[in-house]
Amino acid sequence: MMPLVSVLMPLFNAAETLPLALASLQAQTYENWECVTVDDGSTDDPATVVESVRDDRIRFHRLDRNHGRGYARQHALELARGSYISFLDGDDWICPTKLREQVELLSTQPNIAIVSTGMAISNQNGELTGIRNTELGKSEMNVSLSHLGMPPLAFAPSMMRADLAKETGFDTSFPISEDVDFLLRALLGKRYAVLPSPLYVYREQGSASINKVSTALNYCCRMFMKQFDRCPLRCTIEIGKARGKQMIYHAAAALGLWDQIIARRSRLPSAAERQHYQDAWKIVTNVAHGAELAVYG
Repeated sequence: MMPLVSVLMPLFNAAETLPLALASLQAQTYENWECVTVDDGSTDDPATVVESVRDDRIRFHRLDRNHGRGYARQHALELARGSYISFLDGDDWICPTKLREQVELLSTQPNIAIVSTGMAISNQNGELTGIRNTELGKSEMNVSLSHLGMPPLAFAPSMMRADLAKETGFDTSFPISEDVDFLLRALLGKRYAVLPSPLYVYREQGSASINKVSTALNYCCRMFMKQFDRCPLRCTIEIGKARGKQMIYHAAAALGLWDQIIARRSRLPSAAERQHYQDAWKIVTNVAHGAELAVYG
């Protein structure tokens, strides 16, 4: 049996990049998935993009207005029918083996609650610019998050069991950092794994402004305040770290060093990682071009 994987995809004005995201799902070597897309008040008509793909596994839902990412993710989660929950934003894409590798691990290791992967960082032209979170996979397989702190793995590439995801839920009042808040609450006391391959491609250039990052850190402070009664000392320390980062980031931006700060979050890809990325890119873009030809001829 191949358990159903529900891929949650909130959308807000991502129609331009959505075809590649959906093509990367259609290119998966693991075929038993559904994609729950939730349009969070877009003005660029993502419904037309979804309809043009003509894949019954992709379900489209539109909210009455823009509610924010926390609300949109929670709405998608409530609609999910799968045994496993995964995530994909409309401006990102995933490598063809991602779902299969994660399902295999979760199916064979029932003590693992969440499995994430490394991340490939790309620019707006689809060019690989960096690698992130692969170091975790070398040493942090089947370990438990035993104390409060920033999650040690990335949210976007994660897959988890549906019962845990629905029990945790997204905070609908969080318009940003809802993913970190969700992951922290889901992880506490649970065992997790990180696959070292960069199987999730995150489009970063132009999306990580100083204002966005500073706002995200504000909501991380709110995240820790929600846990304050449980662990006041750890929360105080983590809030202090977040405020310190804000000061450093604003100073760096004022000095014209913001791009360098963002670049330091990733490392340069190896030759093997570049080849892996190019192979995946070729497969996914071929699927996207095929879908485009089917619609427009």
